[in-house]
Amino acid sequence: MSDADKIQLPEKDMAAEPGNVSNGQVLETGAAGSHSKLKSRHLYMIAMGGCIGTAFLVGSGKTLSRGGPALALAGFITICSVVWVFSTLLFEMAAYIPLNGAGPDYYTTHFLSKSFGFAMGWNYWYAYSILVPFEITVATLVIQYWNPPVPPAVFISILFVIIISLNYLPVGNAGEAEFAFSSLKLTMLIGMIFLSIILAAGGGPSGDPVGFRYWNNPGPANPWIVGGSAGMFVSFLGVLVSVVLPLSFAAEMVAVCGGETSNPQKTVPNAAKAFIVRLLVFYVLPILGVTLTCPSNAPELTSGGQGAGSSPFVVGIKDAGIHVLDHIVNAVILCSAWSAGNVYMHLASRSIYSLATAGNAPKIFTRTNRWGVQYLAVTSCTVLTLLAYLNVSSSSGTVFNWLVNMINMAAFFSWILLSFAYIRFRTALKVQGVDRSTLPYVSICGKPGAYFCIVFFVIIGLLNGFYVFFPSQWNVSDFLTAYIGTLLFVVLYFGHKLTVGRKKPWLIPAQEICLGSPEGVSEISTQEISTQDDIESAGAFSQTWKNLLGKPK
Repeated sequence: MSDADKIQLPEKDMAAEPGNVSNGQVLETGAAGSHSKLKSRHLYMIAMGGCIGTAFLVGSGKTLSRGGPALALAGFITICSVVWVFSTLLFEMAAYIPLNGAGPDYYTTHFLSKSFGFAMGWNYWYAYSILVPFEITVATLVIQYWNPPVPPAVFISILFVIIISLNYLPVGNAGEAEFAFSSLKLTMLIGMIFLSIILAAGGGPSGDPVGFRYWNNPGPANPWIVGGSAGMFVSFLGVLVSVVLPLSFAAEMVAVCGGETSNPQKTVPNAAKAFIVRLLVFYVLPILGVTLTCPSNAPELTSGGQGAGSSPFVVGIKDAGIHVLDHIVNAVILCSAWSAGNVYMHLASRSIYSLATAGNAPKIFTRTNRWGVQYLAVTSCTVLTLLAYLNVSSSSGTVFNWLVNMINMAAFFSWILLSFAYIRFRTALKVQGVDRSTLPYVSICGKPGAYFCIVFFVIIGLLNGFYVFFPSQWNVSDFLTAYIGTLLFVVLYFGHKLTVGRKKPWLIPAQEICLGSPEGVSEISTQEISTQDDIESAGAFSQTWKNLLGKPK
């Protein structure tokens, strides 16, 4: 890294407070910090709609079919509420220590241990990278709504090239593209909310007021797997698990993008305040709307064979007898797949970059071009994107389910460990005498919220594939994909801990956690702090993987 990319911290920012980096310490800014930035309007729009993709616009049809209108709405309200609690914890850390080009695994590395950071970083990389083919997979389903006489491989290739190309652009240009995508998505969702109200009041072509008709017939809740009240409970658990995917990494995405703005200590708190509005307006209200316009027993919701016909938004429009509009909504859903795939590719590249700066991935992934684009990090993320080509030989619905199950566990680990990192962050603030009231953003939920998130997401995580344990639902592939994420994390964590990290404490002592004053942190990149501990771990990646994979014969 050139001398131009190094910033000497001013002594005024390194006041002699406990926990501050010593005076004169040089911190390196990544390329993301020395080139084009995301504008505030980019962050606000991404915060509102960046991760609203086909998992919500299409996958919510399966949720509605499984639980019925009442349980589907209750499931979204429950998960949105807990994710909001978690987001306040993450945004408190992200406003004080911005993620300029790095991933959220930075917090697990520096507040918990390098072993946690190693496992979490690779967990992020594979989850974000898998979400890209997931969006491409559902996009091929969306396109099939028009029954084109073209093989799915053609559309997969087109979507693949578009998403990859957007991420080779400077972050400012990619932000403009995402601004346009998100604006289109949010406009559609707001329109769908108003349309639902109009149809419920009798403003459709037939003039028949729908009201809460579908809450009465076929009913407010559907039993699942077993009958009676036990079936209702099982159905609600299934709904909770299925709602996780549309909300996966939504808060993390805001934290990462917020670190790439010119003034994260201002933009992140503002985005944090808007986050609860996003959850309510763009998740809860649209789901309430589709429960009014789409019956939960509509066969299109689970057919998986007519593309976005399985979206409750499209099904509701068709049932109302509104012509043309279903094609328009279908096109917006396709754009949403591009948009979400673009965001997840961005997050994946930042994740591998963050790993590399911490010594947990080859240093080659820290290379950038003259526009500050982490081009090798982006290239590495294309590997798992090729999984989208599974659609060529397998049914799209089957691949859809595989990817959903694999992604859920990664989200659970993220929420659990970042909540734990927040607890350690708060402990370090107290031990090192940093006044929490001076932080740019303070979580209203605090430590109680962190403990609640840990307990809640541990329980839901254990239930991720619970349905396969019913004899009638047993499926080997579903079982493996539901829980293989746990095995992967355990192997990564203990592989690092028992090799590279065996001489390190299980948790970094609170007095040794590196903190800086709010003024100082706002002017530096926190991707890589050149402490002796970081220097020692520079070769950790190669040593860890040699021990995990064994010596070649």
